[in-house]
Amino acid sequence: MKKALLSVLVMAISFAIQAQNCQDVFISEYLEGTYNNKAIELYNPTASPIDLGAGQYSFGRDRDGAGVPMLMNITGIIQPYDVRVFVLDKRDPAGTGNEVPVVDALQAKADTFVNPVYIQSNSPFYFNGDDAFVLVKGGNTILDIVGKIGEDPGSGWYVPGDPNTRWWTVDNSMIRKPEIEHGVLSNPAVFDPSLEWDSIPSDIYDSLGVHFCACGTVGVFENEIEKNNFDIFPNPIEEGTFAVKSAAKMISFTLVSGNGSVVTQERMDKNNFANVELPQVAPGMYTIIIQFEDGTRNYRKLIFK
Repeated sequence: MKKALLSVLVMAISFAIQAQNCQDVFISEYLEGTYNNKAIELYNPTASPIDLGAGQYSFGRDRDGAGVPMLMNITGIIQPYDVRVFVLDKRDPAGTGNEVPVVDALQAKADTFVNPVYIQSNSPFYFNGDDAFVLVKGGNTILDIVGKIGEDPGSGWYVPGDPNTRWWTVDNSMIRKPEIEHGVLSNPAVFDPSLEWDSIPSDIYDSLGVHFCACGTVGVFENEIEKNNFDIFPNPIEEGTFAVKSAAKMISFTLVSGNGSVVTQERMDKNNFANVELPQVAPGMYTIIIQFEDGTRNYRKLIFK
């Protein structure tokens, strides 16, 4: 029966690879925490705003490997190289049992709350780690998949062959690796979460709201926007230690090598000043990109001696 349902899905949803690198929205963070603490972060890897409603984007889960995902339409605008965080809508502090409320720390990260009522036959956002989660555009084009459609992995997915087996998709969070520039566009033969994701423990929410991606480093140079200024000293840099100062609050920085690869990324906790130590960086010319609290970015050339 599952094979038949999956065949229907393949005919109904196009697996044509229309989204190339940095061309369309993909899932940048997957959070399946304890109780109802569930969130999905979507990332816009382009230099233009993306209106999810106008593009008819939808997402949802393939419940226990049914083969046909439950999908719900989503709305909202994602600014260039920015994210939108969707959180399960369980905000009632008096909730009990299946209605346990989402914790305050996760509620604070939400841009949009979704799917407040659980109905077994129509509950797209109640993923439990053994449900593939799918992002679709225009009703028939898959942009991304977490897991494998049509497969019930049991308790959840793990790294195949890992002698220290643990579930990556259950009571856990996953962050897309910075070098990933588009979603999974066709159903994988085997889902190995370690190939495109970094794993962090459940119920940690600090990473939601910001995503580091190589697409964003390209966009800084292509997208003409008003930028905040910042200073770096000393420059040239010796022994890998330098300071960054700005009148605007800084969220994070990305260091890019001369060939365009991301060397490292670190958070700056909305500070105006930071001391940075990167003793392992090889001598040469680099670019540092600062992301500010207001969503803008700016960059400087650095020389490491």
